[in-house]
Amino acid sequence: MDYDLIVLGTGGVGSAALHSAAARGLRCLGIDRFPPAHDRGSSHGESRLIRLSYFEHSDYVPLLRRSYELWDALDETLLHRTGLVYFGDAQGEIINGVLASAKEHDLEVHTADASAYPQYGGTEGLKAVFEPDAGWLPVERCVLSHLDAAIAAGAGHHWGEAVYEWSAQPGEVSVRTEAGRYNAAAMIIAVGDWSSELMAHLTLPLEVERKHLHWFRCDDSRYQHGFFFELAHGQFYGFPLADGRIKIAEHTGGDAVADPLSANRDPSETDDRRIMEFVEEHLPGVTCERLEHKTCFYTRTPDQHFILDRHPHFENVAFAAGLSGHGYKFAPALGESLVDIATSGKTSVDISFLSQNRF
Repeated sequence: MDYDLIVLGTGGVGSAALHSAAARGLRCLGIDRFPPAHDRGSSHGESRLIRLSYFEHSDYVPLLRRSYELWDALDETLLHRTGLVYFGDAQGEIINGVLASAKEHDLEVHTADASAYPQYGGTEGLKAVFEPDAGWLPVERCVLSHLDAAIAAGAGHHWGEAVYEWSAQPGEVSVRTEAGRYNAAAMIIAVGDWSSELMAHLTLPLEVERKHLHWFRCDDSRYQHGFFFELAHGQFYGFPLADGRIKIAEHTGGDAVADPLSANRDPSETDDRRIMEFVEEHLPGVTCERLEHKTCFYTRTPDQHFILDRHPHFENVAFAAGLSGHGYKFAPALGESLVDIATSGKTSVDISFLSQNRF
């Protein structure tokens, strides 16, 4: 047997899984068709928000707490606790969800009238909730930190190798790439946009969507927190001011794409219009001078929740898929859970609500 564990895909979650495996002393190999911290999937674009008071589902909070611990253990300079302010209707999904998660898990949040944050405009009638422990992660540096730590702990990492096929049986998996064949006792599949391709036999309910990221010029020093708006026409988010610019994007919407490699990565006229309207109405201290644009991809599930599970046919294969545009913050905890599942069949954090069986 060449390895104890093979990890297919070494982006956000795969790099974390490789690190978790190597830190346990497992003989492990990560394989990716692209170079480290590449821009062909979901784990790029400078930054990702991280927050504890999770409006999407309160069951994510234990995973988030573990993620906070693991981010700090990896490198205490990665997680920037700058705080985040949510804006939305008092009866809307976000405000209700944030307050419910905070109450259930005893999290610190502060409610206020939106007028308490005068740097934001168009907030009349909206509720504001501030979470001081929220912040952001430098996504490419996080991926590289996981990979560097994994390699330092003895992991192998082969990139530039496309995976052609894989097979599994009790106690053994085999992976064939363009460079050769590798064997291991167990395997993790964390290939993001290519999940449906590498697990076609499972017919997972996944859809890949193109998303746009924007950086605008800003000289207003009041933008020191992340922000998340729930408006009648969509959800928009952004990051603290850094180097005279602010990153902004829309979380809702998106165009379905058949192949992320061949998808158009140019700005979208529709997305541009929506983002510009959001900036003009809600960010009066931000100019409409766009300094940079990038494209990334969401792999969505029908209910917008992750799939994290053991393969239904092979007990030594675990996989993560369909992170739906909000999964990166969980990377170290998801990686840890995937190694648990692939090697022992169980994990200490409850992930039953993310089972593929719900579909």
